[in-house]
Amino acid sequence: MNRRIWLVLSVVAISVLRSSQAFGETSLTASTLAEGRHSPVRAIKHSDVVFMYDNPDMYEPYGCTALGWAGSQSPDRIRLAHQRGVRLFAVSIGFRTEFARMIDFTPQFMEATCRNFAGEPFIVPWLWDHKHKEQPAWWFCTNSPLYREYLYSRLRQVIASGADALHIDDYTGTAGAVTWLDACFCPSCMSGFREYLKRKLSQERLEELKLGDLSKFDYHQYLIEQGITPEKYHTQRAQLPLATEVLDFQVKSATQFVAEFREKANEWKGSHMPLAVNSSLVGPINLAITPYVDYFCCEVDHQAGKRQVPLHPIYVYKLADGLDRPVTSTASGGDWADVAANNLPGLVRTWIALSYAFGHNFMAPHRQWCYTREKGTHWYSGPVEEYAPLYRFARSNAEILDDFESIAKVAVVYDSHSQRQGKGQIEPICTALAELNVPFTIVVQGDDWLPGYNLREFDLAQYAAIVIPQNLAPSADLEQVLSSPSVQKKLVRWKSPQDAVALADRWIRLSPEKQLFVTGRRHLREKRLAVHLVNRQYDPARDAVTPVQNVVITLDRAILPGPPANSQLGTVRSFSEQSGSVEVRANAEHVELNVPAVDLWTIVELRWP
Repeated sequence: MNRRIWLVLSVVAISVLRSSQAFGETSLTASTLAEGRHSPVRAIKHSDVVFMYDNPDMYEPYGCTALGWAGSQSPDRIRLAHQRGVRLFAVSIGFRTEFARMIDFTPQFMEATCRNFAGEPFIVPWLWDHKHKEQPAWWFCTNSPLYREYLYSRLRQVIASGADALHIDDYTGTAGAVTWLDACFCPSCMSGFREYLKRKLSQERLEELKLGDLSKFDYHQYLIEQGITPEKYHTQRAQLPLATEVLDFQVKSATQFVAEFREKANEWKGSHMPLAVNSSLVGPINLAITPYVDYFCCEVDHQAGKRQVPLHPIYVYKLADGLDRPVTSTASGGDWADVAANNLPGLVRTWIALSYAFGHNFMAPHRQWCYTREKGTHWYSGPVEEYAPLYRFARSNAEILDDFESIAKVAVVYDSHSQRQGKGQIEPICTALAELNVPFTIVVQGDDWLPGYNLREFDLAQYAAIVIPQNLAPSADLEQVLSSPSVQKKLVRWKSPQDAVALADRWIRLSPEKQLFVTGRRHLREKRLAVHLVNRQYDPARDAVTPVQNVVITLDRAILPGPPANSQLGTVRSFSEQSGSVEVRANAEHVELNVPAVDLWTIVELRWP
């Protein structure tokens, strides 16, 4: 028997044996990972300098400590990186972008392509300008045994390279094509969906839908017999019979495959291999992978076109805190195209400062992917002199970045059950609180897509206020927690940004108002507080921030690690300014800090005996 045919048949057999996991409910492995929400060792440190792409010549200028995404798959390069101080070296496998390798892997590559409702293969839209051997960038199906065989072959190569960690780009695979590309109707998906329905649907539901013998059921043919055309499917998909079940099947299939991929990586490596994925962290589909990853290494929209310090990344960082996962971010391809076309390193520097101030990491922009519909793929190589000093500043201040976590008096509830119904959006709440420097965090209630995140009354006891969207549609479990008397006393049902005003100035007061982001971070074990000040006064005409003079920050005793009057003289670490001390005034109620000027990013450290 031909070896490749034998391997494919073996994968098919394994897929059938695992069908209760791959096409059904989340497995025990997923639940176990989710319950261990706090990793024993944090894969990414707050002070790490993370590269997206490998470049040994840039290690020293930037102080690189981690390759988070597309590290070279060369054992020699990995050894060199370790010798030059890179602690964590990840290599990426692209679930959508490696079409050329897949074409080279097997002459039967078309058998593994995704198919839309018309039965046609389609390309990855943002790779429209790419070709290999006269073939376009086909979108391959992650439910296809043949494509999975290819991906596992790539995993063996990564393990053999000696990489420390694994990154998966476009990890949602086929699930990412459901809601906008009318997919997938390939034989593998139709077979998998059939097995899913056998376990999922009750007898009453089966009779209601008139599906007939499920052992022979074909969803594609079922819709065709009801008069659904490709045009109707594209415009009416969400309202069609079993649309909810199709999405549920594809999301769970994708996450379960990544879970199995991770377990196989650990097995072949012989030890735990940290896993990161490229997730926008926006919406339930993009969060379902959380229980399986050690950190997110991802693209985040930074809204470069607005020419201001962005708010959206703050929402992402706070949500990641609630999920207990670090984020090493970069901007979107569109953001980088804008930066490259308009020469905006000053704007990017605010993105870098913002990430570290909120406890996460923005990848060094020495090489970044740019994308526009007109140009397609192109690249931005940032000027080292503009960016490297900022990363060296982070490395030199590791002692007031690492082991510090955000302080919070307000909890904003993220509910996956509501989000999946298009309700319970909390980003406007988070951005309004961030603009007023309210010390808040996000607390997460999960569901069958996001197992292991279950809020209890006990979890909410530490907060002075608990904020929920007005249109929250909670599950019965969350409703019970929110209905408890102790929570009801602190519950704020958000109607508009004005609701943030009532929470402002209670714990942090700033003068002049709204010119800085102020975030307090407390040491996990010692009585130390780091107060980060990030300048919001970005001037597009100069591509630089305007320094803020005579800054006064008042910190209420409720957020301090010790009595206000016992605080020690504040030490100032300031990028672009000489470090020194700051005037501290304290009484029984608060600490007042007087900072002469804030340029881009300043950290004030307070200590208690």
